Amino acid sequence: MNKQTIRERLLASTMIGGAAMMALSAVPAFAADEPAQVKEVVITGSRIPQPGLTSTSPLSVINDQEVKLQGTTNAENLVNSLPQVFATYGSSVSNGSTGTATVDLRGLGTRRTLVLIDGKRLMPGDPALPVADLNQIPATLIDRVELVTGGASAVYGSDAISGVVNFIMKKDFEGLRIDSQYGFYQHNNDDSASQAANKAHGFALPGSNVTDGATWDFTAVLGASSPDGKGNVTAYAGYRNTQAVTENKRDFSSCSFSAVNNNPLICAGSSTSFPGRFTAVTLAKQPSKTIADSSGNLSPYTSAANSFNFAPYNYFQRPDERYTAGAFAHYQVKPWLDAYSSFMFMDDHTVAQIAPSGAFFGSIFNVNCDNPLLSAAEVTQWCTSQGLGGTQNSPMFIGRRNVEGGPRQDDLRHDSYRFVLGAKGDFADAWTYDIFGQYGTTVYSENYLHDLSKVKIQRALQVVNVAGTPTCKSVVDGSDPACVPWNIFKLGGITQAAVNYLDTPGFKEGSVSEQIVSGSVSGDLGKYGMKSPWAKDGVGVALGAEYRREALDYRTDVEFGTGDLAGSGGPTPSTHGSYDVKEIFGELRVPVIQDMPMFKELSLEAGYRTSDYSSSGHINSYKVSGDWQLMDDVRFRGSFQRAVRAPNISELFTPQAVGLFGGQDPCAGGAPTASLAACQNMGVTAGQYGSIIQCPAAQCNGLFGGNPSLKPEESDTKSFGVVFTPTFIKGFSATVDYFDIDVKGAIGPLSAATTLASCVSTGNPLFCNRVHRAPTTGVIFGGPAGFVAAGNVNAGFLATKGTDLEMNYRTNLSDWGMGDMGGLHFNLVGTYTKTLDTQASPTAPVVHCAEKFGPQCGTPTPKWRHKLRTTWTTPWHMALSADWRYIGESTATVGGPNMVNHKIAAYNYFDLSGTWNFKDGMQLRAGVNNVFDKTPPILDSSNLGLSSPPFGNGNTFPQVYDALGRTIFIGITADF
Repeated sequence: MNKQTIRERLLASTMIGGAAMMALSAVPAFAADEPAQVKEVVITGSRIPQPGLTSTSPLSVINDQEVKLQGTTNAENLVNSLPQVFATYGSSVSNGSTGTATVDLRGLGTRRTLVLIDGKRLMPGDPALPVADLNQIPATLIDRVELVTGGASAVYGSDAISGVVNFIMKKDFEGLRIDSQYGFYQHNNDDSASQAANKAHGFALPGSNVTDGATWDFTAVLGASSPDGKGNVTAYAGYRNTQAVTENKRDFSSCSFSAVNNNPLICAGSSTSFPGRFTAVTLAKQPSKTIADSSGNLSPYTSAANSFNFAPYNYFQRPDERYTAGAFAHYQVKPWLDAYSSFMFMDDHTVAQIAPSGAFFGSIFNVNCDNPLLSAAEVTQWCTSQGLGGTQNSPMFIGRRNVEGGPRQDDLRHDSYRFVLGAKGDFADAWTYDIFGQYGTTVYSENYLHDLSKVKIQRALQVVNVAGTPTCKSVVDGSDPACVPWNIFKLGGITQAAVNYLDTPGFKEGSVSEQIVSGSVSGDLGKYGMKSPWAKDGVGVALGAEYRREALDYRTDVEFGTGDLAGSGGPTPSTHGSYDVKEIFGELRVPVIQDMPMFKELSLEAGYRTSDYSSSGHINSYKVSGDWQLMDDVRFRGSFQRAVRAPNISELFTPQAVGLFGGQDPCAGGAPTASLAACQNMGVTAGQYGSIIQCPAAQCNGLFGGNPSLKPEESDTKSFGVVFTPTFIKGFSATVDYFDIDVKGAIGPLSAATTLASCVSTGNPLFCNRVHRAPTTGVIFGGPAGFVAAGNVNAGFLATKGTDLEMNYRTNLSDWGMGDMGGLHFNLVGTYTKTLDTQASPTAPVVHCAEKFGPQCGTPTPKWRHKLRTTWTTPWHMALSADWRYIGESTATVGGPNMVNHKIAAYNYFDLSGTWNFKDGMQLRAGVNNVFDKTPPILDSSNLGLSSPPFGNGNTFPQVYDALGRTIFIGITADF
């Protein structure tokens, strides 16, 4: 059995000592009314043991029963259920996926959320995105999750700007536990608007009733204690398998939607199409052409008729296979020496799939006019009409999908290892210590399959007649004897040999590691008489020092490194680097008044940390807080915290390279949205105005990269709250907390979309000079000449304000005259986000993202979001639970109010689940999430914010809304 400690029992309750904790405990224990034992404990957010569970910062707790009732098998879905958590990378991201799962508190970014396991850092999970990967945490092994929302750098160091997520794992287990769960999605495809849009284009519709996306999870836990009861070893092994879901399995994602004014949704797609889009560069003002037949005749290209529907290929849910294993051990050698260690391993393999590659429209390819593959009509259109002929080349924009080669697949694997070895204990009556060493590393490999080489495409389009046989020029001159002509100029003209020649894989590999040596002591100075004359408890103190080293090695092959892959959006340079930091920290807690009229307790806290980074210099963080309990019924609390985040290795040392960002060129198209004067400020000539081609698929070029001169960013967090535990309402508690977080000198790219918008609105050269246009065409896509500079700077500002609310009510039904019918537990957790503002630089406009979504704001940020769980614990060894999840409305940041689905209405989801202890040591669980199969909001794809996390996918935001329909699960836990 699991030997639960005093601390763990305390943390499972919301009713002890007026604790301001959001313990989402779904199955309460209805024990006798005797007071619970109170012991000094350490909670997330402080290193000083404290009596009871008091916290001066907003603190939320999810326990293991919530894991079972949600039916989740991954940690990111568990924490995403809280309204303080914003969606980011997860299993629903395919285009641009890193294969990781991350967490974002308060919407300030994953890099500003610190993740801990048992109070110690979880190392980065990917060299391309060096933040913690929640895939490393097996959900079945989670005992609880503690979340501190707000700055916590004085206690934990860098990254804890928006807060801390601390996963407490199951330990001290005895016996054998087998846990297994199976779940899948079920959805009724009945959205009439989506089906009408697909039918208008002749696209196939999915079946009316679909079941897919199955996940099977299995975990075994084995534990044993030493005969003397002083030690324990708990080991585990797990396996999880998740099946893929493609976007064509849902009617609302079967094509990429576009909305124009108040017209119905239409299927849009990509201008890199099949059988293709062709435009001679000098004829850019004229309509593009497409291939009409196998003879090479041409017909006008129109977006309505010829855009490529990429949705059927894209994964809505990635397939994933994960193995986990590990062990936790400790042994108390002496009262002053409790040695402990842990080891965690993960192997995660996933595949992200998107539509076929090709020659992407916007890139310029030269086609020789004497190419024998060209028809007479094509020679006339692209050569003769321009005064070209013979061996001369016609520079062309070509958009042609490699449908013959199949979809692109990004094969991602992460192997992580985490070791901790330490010792702790009591000494000198008043003191405790904890010293440990930690090493963690993640090894990463990525195989990108079925992309095309731009160099090979160009060679395959330079073709001459050799004895009646179309032959690549590179074969004739010997520069590439393997070249095979790519006949995209006639329907059915492409051979398998040409597909095989062009098919070019890309490979990345690397690792990221973290080494920590840390030691701390905490003491009760009251043992030495240091306490307030009005208090019974003494002054508490904690002191410590820590050394941490981060290293990153990210290697790309020549295809990625040069940007030769057609679908890569630009070069992906290799990155190498490391830094270390030496830190000293301390905390102080002073009980000022206790057990006096109007002062049940008044206490003050302070903390300070000084950090010396080899990469970015010296920085300090600190906190000042206090709480005042008037009586048993009411407690007030407040804090001010200065938190910091040092730039990570990727932000510091990544070489600059051109990549993609989501947005539109305001100076492109026949009727640009920006004036001629505004466009001239960003390099457009009068002759180019009105003839510049728009960025394909709303993806323009940005120049991204690191900056070794970056400094740590700083934030100030102010929080004020009140805790209600009214003695006149038995079983009720509530907390209300106001938060205010300002981040100064925020690290990040100066948003390319913001740069364009700011140049148009202000004409400020600071923004306009960052726009670099291709000299001939004026475009900002398709090659190295056209881009918007978007490198990392310390110029940003982030701010958010709001209020957290949590209420708990537990009652026995016998108290209401209903006999021995068990008890009810109600738990409400809600967050009101008053503001969420971003500013790219001091002179840039402030973007207000509260109640907004879109390219500048990412996923929706509703002003109000809540989760209400109601659980009935029956007298028949069974618990039944209902959960109401509410997501408030949001409005798009781009497009007018007449745009279809410019506004997302409020969403209500209802979940049902239950557990049944049908035999001693045997528990069955089952549930249905999104009981009414509510279809997610269906949006114009340009409003999904595709350029950076968090991503949209499938015309919606699957990390926010239940995009795939009902989730049905059943599981069993067996203890032996």
